[in-house]
Amino acid sequence: MYVPILKNRTVEMSVLTQLAELGVFSNTSVLPLVELIQEKTRSNNKNTILDDLAELLSANSDMALMIDFLKSTKLNSTTDAVRTYISLSTRQVDFCIEETLKLREFSERVIPVISYLSENVSLNRMTHEVNEYRKVFPKIAFRIKTQDFENIFSHVEGLIAENDIVLLDIESSSHMNPVFKKIYKRISDSKKQRNFISVVINANRPETLTNKSMADKEPIGQIDNSLKELYNTSIMNKFDGFGDYACIVASLPSTGGAISPAGVYYSNDNNFFVAFKGRTAQLSEFPDYIAPSIVESEYWNEFSDEHHEKCPGCQEILSILAKVKSGKNQGQWKMITMLHYIYTMYETGA
Repeated sequence: MYVPILKNRTVEMSVLTQLAELGVFSNTSVLPLVELIQEKTRSNNKNTILDDLAELLSANSDMALMIDFLKSTKLNSTTDAVRTYISLSTRQVDFCIEETLKLREFSERVIPVISYLSENVSLNRMTHEVNEYRKVFPKIAFRIKTQDFENIFSHVEGLIAENDIVLLDIESSSHMNPVFKKIYKRISDSKKQRNFISVVINANRPETLTNKSMADKEPIGQIDNSLKELYNTSIMNKFDGFGDYACIVASLPSTGGAISPAGVYYSNDNNFFVAFKGRTAQLSEFPDYIAPSIVESEYWNEFSDEHHEKCPGCQEILSILAKVKSGKNQGQWKMITMLHYIYTMYETGA
């Protein structure tokens, strides 16, 4: 199972919608987790994010998803809309419950995620959330971090029901860290008794990795995607799934940013991401240099014609080459990276 983690920003919600329409989330091999960070995806939207998700679930009757409310107190560099929403999510337990209950109509396909603020864990709050969600939703997910794991997991064990999901969030740490061996075994032993689903999720793109620091037409060594190959092995005590942010940084959106053209394309044969970097800081580099470079590369050629025809990320690149779309937009290329990677995980049954 693969769990792509998507915040409710414009690009990620476009990715979620496009892939849902292709039936990617009707397949149990891909289960998205939507991290709610703001009331509306766009400030000028009439709909809230809960309205948008309700419409998406109505239009795609086989789609399932997890919903989590991001909790943080480090909000200085983000927007007012994000700061307000996350502050409510962090401080008011009933806010998260009331928001999630707006999707009660889709209770069989919506999985609420119980998460917490690492520096201020409230076990009583977790119990309260579980009790309220159980009244409506047949399945719940628990997102647990490695910090203070034993204390928190010992409490959660008493709340887990069969077929619930345990999400071990190792954040930006290496999954091969020996410190985690004890945690992996603890989850594996508990799963044998309680029959839940175990998923390990990580943030494998460093926040320090910039487009400027990438080398053109070279694999990006700073992104370690080996969790995909190891999550179900004895080395990690056989998790049922893995997840990540689909080559996007896990951090909250910040304001501003300079033009630095780069396209990132996933190679499934090698299980790494490749950078295609513009020669100058001009948006025209996307259609004039980056799109042709990807299509002429060995990494494009490893995928079949059928993949290129069906993958919405590859189709977007071909539309730019055909001048049907301009391609002069950094957000569009972030979308292309995510679409191609998540569709490939779906296609390969990751």
